Amino acid sequence: MADQGPIEEDELSAERRRDNRTTAVYRPVLLESEGFTGFCLLRNLSPSGMMGIAYAAFAEGEAVSVQFMPGHVVTGHVIWSRDGRIGVQFDHEIDLAASLKSMGSTYVESGLNRAPRLQIDCEGEALMGDSRWKIRIQDISQRGIKTTLRGARPGDEVTVMLPGMEPRKAVVRWARNDQVGLNFIRPIAFEELARWAIYQQSGGDDRLNAAAGCG
Repeated sequence: MADQGPIEEDELSAERRRDNRTTAVYRPVLLESEGFTGFCLLRNLSPSGMMGIAYAAFAEGEAVSVQFMPGHVVTGHVIWSRDGRIGVQFDHEIDLAASLKSMGSTYVESGLNRAPRLQIDCEGEALMGDSRWKIRIQDISQRGIKTTLRGARPGDEVTVMLPGMEPRKAVVRWARNDQVGLNFIRPIAFEELARWAIYQQSGGDDRLNAAAGCG
């Protein structure tokens, strides 16, 4: 039986009956289109497509790429988008079993299988002891950030303040020259991070501004 395209969640049970290769997944991925890269919560996956929650509006037929994990990027196009959800048809079928196995593995060829990290240029501030520093974020995930922070050492506790986000405590995981990796003591909820990424990149884009405010 030919694979069905990506579907909406309330149709998932019927779709599974038609195609038992459609699998429910609950995993963050990165979704990129022209001029926008953000987080998407993958909800179901088949060899030919996916459905996810992206909190942004996309045009039907719009070209996108999906990063399931570093080194595993699939291209496709949008076949529907509404209420912050998106259906994507892949340009080429994927090996579903292999993809699910890779996403569920602790380690991959490049090392530890980490949560998706969004490359983003964002200024903020950090409190470390009695000092307040200007910082520039280089990438962010639910669990932490990579940034510049002078004088930090592994194990130091830092309070990170980013525009549009509540202050968060973090611990320095690694430090090389003025670059550091910070792990949040309490990871950011997926929805909060996804909407924050949209907020940072909206730049007057009505489709992103509207989506960032949807319930």
